Amino acid sequence: MKHLNNYFLGILCFLLCIYTWSHSSCSTTRQPTEVTDASEAETEQAIKTDRWIFIANQAIPQRGRAQMLTSRYTVLCNSDTIISSLPYFGRAYTAIIGETTSPLDFKSTDFSFNKNDTGKRKVKRTVTIKPNDYREVQSYTFTLYLNGSAQLNVQLTNRSPISFNGTVMPIKQ
Repeated sequence: MKHLNNYFLGILCFLLCIYTWSHSSCSTTRQPTEVTDASEAETEQAIKTDRWIFIANQAIPQRGRAQMLTSRYTVLCNSDTIISSLPYFGRAYTAIIGETTSPLDFKSTDFSFNKNDTGKRKVKRTVTIKPNDYREVQSYTFTLYLNGSAQLNVQLTNRSPISFNGTVMPIKQ
């Protein structure tokens, strides 16, 4: 009887190890949001003409740990419209009663736009967007690289700042 209990305990441990291994390898594997085939020239042209999309892969709040994003979160930049659909993790300094959406989920058609080439070889662009028709966001500061990687720093009016890592790619017609 003792050997039978040890046998079942061994099988149970083996199955638990396989279950844990299979689920841990799936949960830590970063799943790509979208594969880009854009060349550096296409990315550079998209940034120059203000027709690009930022796809966030990771959120980095001011406090707490960085979080990998498993859903698709984006900022669409068109020459006359900014559409932001990003999550927010952080501290609110004032509470808005009844708010159910992220403060980074908005559309703006009235904004100021500033672009700078930075880096020794001009492979990095800094784009600052300040929405005038949405008071919650003070600024979006993008650092866009021609190889497709990108970073976003968000300054908010009544909340702690947050940053995002992701990719930038041209908007397809």
